[in-house]
This record gives sequence, structure tokens and C-alpha cells, in this order.
Amino acid sequence: MAEGVDVCLSCFNGGCPSDPYNHAHQHSMKSGHYLTLNIRRSAKATSDSDERPAKLTKLEIREDTGAESFEYHTFVRCWGCSGARVESGLENIEPTVQAVIHAVEASKGHEIKAWAEEVTACQHFSDLSGQQPRDGFSLDGLHQCSTCDKRENLWLCLTCGNVGCGRRQYDGSGGNNHGISHYEATGHSVSVKLGTITPEGTADAYCYTCDDNKMDPHLAAHLKVFGINVAAQQKTEKSVAELQLDQNLKFDFSMTTADGAKLEPVAGPGLTGLKNLGNSCYMASVLQCVFGIDRFRDRYFPTAGDHFATCTQANPAQCMLCQLHKLANGLWSGRYATLESDGEGGVAHQAGIAPSTFKAAVAKDHYEFSTMRQQDAFEFLLHLAKQVDVVERSVDSGNSNPNKVFDFTTEERLQCMGCLKVRYKVQPARSVSLPVIKRPLDEGLAPVSLAECLELMTAEETIDGYQCPECEQPTQAVKSARFASFPKVLAVQVRRFELVNWVPEKLDIAVQVPLGEVSLEAYRGRGIQPGEEALAETDGAPAAQQPAVDEEVVAQLEAMGFPRVRCVKAVSGTGNCGAEAAMTWIFEHMDDPDIDAPETAGAEPPSDVNPEAVEQLAAMGFARDRVQRELRSAGGDAERALDRLLSIPDDMESMEPAEPVADDSMGGGSAFELTGFVSHKGSSVHCGHYIASVRHGSGADSQWYMFNDSKVVVQQAPQPEHAYVYFFTRVD
Repeated sequence: MAEGVDVCLSCFNGGCPSDPYNHAHQHSMKSGHYLTLNIRRSAKATSDSDERPAKLTKLEIREDTGAESFEYHTFVRCWGCSGARVESGLENIEPTVQAVIHAVEASKGHEIKAWAEEVTACQHFSDLSGQQPRDGFSLDGLHQCSTCDKRENLWLCLTCGNVGCGRRQYDGSGGNNHGISHYEATGHSVSVKLGTITPEGTADAYCYTCDDNKMDPHLAAHLKVFGINVAAQQKTEKSVAELQLDQNLKFDFSMTTADGAKLEPVAGPGLTGLKNLGNSCYMASVLQCVFGIDRFRDRYFPTAGDHFATCTQANPAQCMLCQLHKLANGLWSGRYATLESDGEGGVAHQAGIAPSTFKAAVAKDHYEFSTMRQQDAFEFLLHLAKQVDVVERSVDSGNSNPNKVFDFTTEERLQCMGCLKVRYKVQPARSVSLPVIKRPLDEGLAPVSLAECLELMTAEETIDGYQCPECEQPTQAVKSARFASFPKVLAVQVRRFELVNWVPEKLDIAVQVPLGEVSLEAYRGRGIQPGEEALAETDGAPAAQQPAVDEEVVAQLEAMGFPRVRCVKAVSGTGNCGAEAAMTWIFEHMDDPDIDAPETAGAEPPSDVNPEAVEQLAAMGFARDRVQRELRSAGGDAERALDRLLSIPDDMESMEPAEPVADDSMGGGSAFELTGFVSHKGSSVHCGHYIASVRHGSGADSQWYMFNDSKVVVQQAPQPEHAYVYFFTRVD
């Protein structure tokens, strides 16, 4: 930006100082803060004689303001005087000016905080005693595992000097688990990784009892028992942190076609990349798909200027609506999408925009998304939708909420196998989670079709011990779910991750998804049919029966080891939104004092609720009586109440839950086309890389594009087979 950026000297809001937006002037007129500091920077010339960087001895992100790479030009201006320059060096403003100039950039501050991972000591290292080299120990034997022929990733037992290889990884790398096998056989819990020992007395250390990376405060003394002189050691292997960082950096989707030709870089409106802020590819990929939807673009892009001019929030950086409009403007104006030169007369990729303030606003106070760790893209999609719901409640009673494109209803059918009577219920939904079928081959897993996944999702499941109100005794029932109506945009998650010994493991199964039209008519519910007899509205279940929850999701969570009472509360509290949302709810409420207290049917809910919580939720546009009711049902927990308020739309409140769905009440056609998908590469949700593929246009004029963080390229042959989240748009 040639004109630089104006920073308000009263509240430090940043704004552009020139047309067509001139947000600096707009801010000063709204706030009465007239003095700003204009900061413009230019790159310093570099030469081969520049001092070489110091040798890397520690994996860290250093506090770097960029002062060494740029020259800064500043002056103070007064917008109350038509933007005139103010004399520099004024005593009353000079300290503030200097503080702004030397402040660490906000994004750099986030990175520093995120990478300050603390590794602490534990009592097992501090209290280590009885060190005795085992029979046959020699320094010459430290180069190989005592059990196999592995010569890398070796761990030295600090109790007896046994050398064992590390754990086997999912991709076959790593070791053969002989280090942990030694611990299981002997109980010797502390070890150090050979090859990571430095003369400074640091090394990777691990405690198997704590099952975590630890620090050995007495490393030199512990190694001296085995004749190892720390001062003479040299680091020859990467530490665990470096290996994890390498793994994330190496994940990159191919920028070439099958015949080796480079994909064509593009830039323009709707083709603006998002810089990776540090493991933020999960967010970038979801945002590219979501803002590629017409309803989201039309809600926030054309109205951005009007909102900036009328927003009453004192700090735009903390206003979620400001950030949504700002992001839409950045992605769709084309102003920030310019292809750069590669220095050889060719075209390089664009720089993209950094969504740092958007991330800070959308992830505020969230225990996972506020960090710089890799996250689950589908969980972020659910979180984003929730944040949009909250802010849109205060605008036009929520009528402009773009999330409505995702809204649809499901029809749940339950039949008692004793009396053969049925019950139908309509439930609101915003996404579907598709199971995949594991069919092992000689190498890998066999592919499945989208139709097979949908058939599995809508198939009947058996419920044992169902308390039938007609039979008045435990019986067996079958339950199934289908679409009662279809959304404008159907968000689909494929369950590519499963927990194996509490570790998320990815299922590398190709799902055959057509790029053309897909009909979901076969999965539409039909309501009560001729000859079917409805079950009584009130069932005779015992007092412990819970409100209607998705038993399949409850079973998934129980299989992970969570107690049933927590599973039921989580599924109910998230409005049957799937296992991922329910699992997130469990972790967020793990410290609740009543987390394991059963919600007994018929028990009196709290008669009084916190007036501040009522006012807070009512200010979002919810009816006060409904807010009070949900707060009582949630035991006064405002977060649980908000989850329920958002999961059940107002127009669903009046719907009789057991009312059969008639054909003429089913809205929307059933033909869809794939218009976007998020793909993941890596073995776990906690590592790897996400990209997005988005289709612009329709019919013969359509074109697919791939968004790999800031890189945007034409995608002639999209490959949705290994995607994690799909977006299907209804063909009207």
C-alpha cells in the first residue's frame, strides 16, 4: 500500500488513509480520534556481504518486527484538520509514536505465544535412583537397538542403559516399539533420545509413566553413570519437535498436473489466497469454500462499506460482523489479488491476505481454535456457523443469516418390533456425517461410492431394550433417519478419522463422488405410510430416559470410552450435530461439577436463572421466555443453553416433534452438484495440510480452482475422492 497505514494514536486502530475506502478518516470521524500515525515502509536493499544468520541451536520463533528488513517512514496527521501533517517531535505525542513504531506486529505476537511450548521436569527424572549399567553394556552398543537392527530414533534407558528403538508410526516409519517394550517389561520409565544430546546439556527426554515429553534437570549426572560426557556430545538427529515441524512443512499438494505441467496461477475477485498464519490451513480451506457460496458472498461483500460506516463497536478488530465484512471484501474485491513476478520473466503466485484479525475474532476464548495448533476443518466449520448465528441474531432478527443455506430437516423413524407401531420425528440439521466402509485389500483399503455411504447413513439400526409405551415392557426397535427436506447447500463430512487406542487415525479410503449431478431422492423420508399405526405420544420409559438423542452418535462416543451420561448430555447439548461436535462439547465441559450427574426425567429444573445470562442471550435476539426455559434445562449453563438455542431454529419451536411429515411439507428439490470440497493430507487430524477446491460458475462456464493457502491455481481435473468435507449445491 503506497500510502501506508494510519494508526490511531488513541485506540491504535489501523486504517487505510486514501480512497476508495479511507477507513482511517472514517474511523476518526466516528470516534473523534483525530490524531493518527502514518507508517509506510520500503524494503532495504540486500547484498551478498550481509551477515550470515547464526547457527540454529534452538527450535523457536523469534520476536521479529521486521525492522531489519525494512526502512520505515512516519509522520503524524490530524484528520480534524483535513488530514494535515502535524509537527513531529511534539512532547505530548512523541512517546506514543515511538511505542507504535517499535511494537511487535500482532500476528508475530500470536506466533511467539503459540510456539512457546513448555516442557517441564517430573518426579521420575528428579527422583531417579538405582542407576546401574546392565550386563554387557558398552558405549560401542549405543549405535543400534538392543533388540533389532534399527540405528536411528534410539532411546537410552537412564536406569539400566538399555537401547531401544522408538515407536512405530502409521506410515511405517519410526521404530519397532522396543523402547516402550523395555519399559513395559522392567518398569524403567525414563529415557533420553540418543543423537539429540547437546554440549549445553539438553536432549529429548521422555517419561513413560507420565506418557509425555519431559525435561531432565540432571541430564549430565544421569549420563555420567554410563560413561557419557555431555560436553563432548554433538547433536546428530532431529528432536521430536523438529520432526513434527518437518512433517507439517513437507505436506504440500502437487502444483503440477499428471504430465508434469505446472498448474496455472490465477488471481482476481473470488480468487484471492489466504496466507498461512501457522497451522491455519484448516481455517483457510473452510473459508474459501464458505465464501464461495453465493449467499455468504452477497451477505458480506456488497454491504461491507455500509457496515464499516455505521458499526457502533468501539474496536472493529473485536467486532465479528466487521471481520466477516472485511474478509469478504478481501476475498472478493480483487484488490489484494495480484500475481507477482518470479524474477525470470514469468508469473509467480500471489502473496494473498493474512486473516489474522478474523482468526482472533472468530476464535476468541476458544480453547483450541485460539491456538496455532492444527485443528479439524469440519469442527471449525461448525464453530464458524455458530459464531455467525450469534452475530446475525442482532441484525434484522436473523433474517439475513447466510447460514440458512445449510438448514434442512431430517425425518427420524422408529418402529417397535413388538407391536410394529411407528413414530416419526422431524429434527433440524445443518450437515450430515457419512460413515465409510472398511474393506481391506492386499494393499490399503477398497474405495467406496457416495451412494454406499448414504445407504449406510440411512440404514436401519437395532435398539435393544427399547421401552415401548404400547408393549409396556422392554422390546427391540429399529431406527433410521432420512431427509425430510433438503438445504440449498448440503455440507457433508466423511468420517475419515477413527480413534485407535485414543489416537486419531486416518482412514485412507477413496470415496467416489461424481462431479456431475447427484440425486438424493432415494434418501428422502416419506412420513407415515398407509397401514402404519403411530405409537403413543408419551412413552412409558423409566425415569432415567433422556430426551431424544441420536443413539448412533451416543454409541460412537461410548466406544471411545466416554461414560454414557456424558455422551447423552453432549449429543443433546449440541442438538444432534454429530460426534465431532459432541466430543468438543465433552472436552469443553469436562470440569463441570455436574458432568456425571444424570438428568432425571421429571426432576424439577432450577426455578431461578441468572438475570445476566438471560439479558446476554436475549440481546442476541432470542425470545426471553425461550431463553429462560433453555437456561433452566441447561442447569443455568449459558453455553449449553446457547447451543440449544442455536441448534433449534425459532420456526422449529412450534413444530410438534412427533408430527408425521407429509409429502407436501417437504421443501427443496433433491438434485445436487458438487461445488466445493476440503481435502486433507496427513495421517492425523493434528498434523498434515488442508486445501480447498471450489467451483466458480455453472454449466459450460464453470471452472474449478484449487486454494492452497495463498496459492490459487486453475484445477482442470479436481480429485474429490480423498476429500474430508464436501459442499453440494442444490440444482433448482
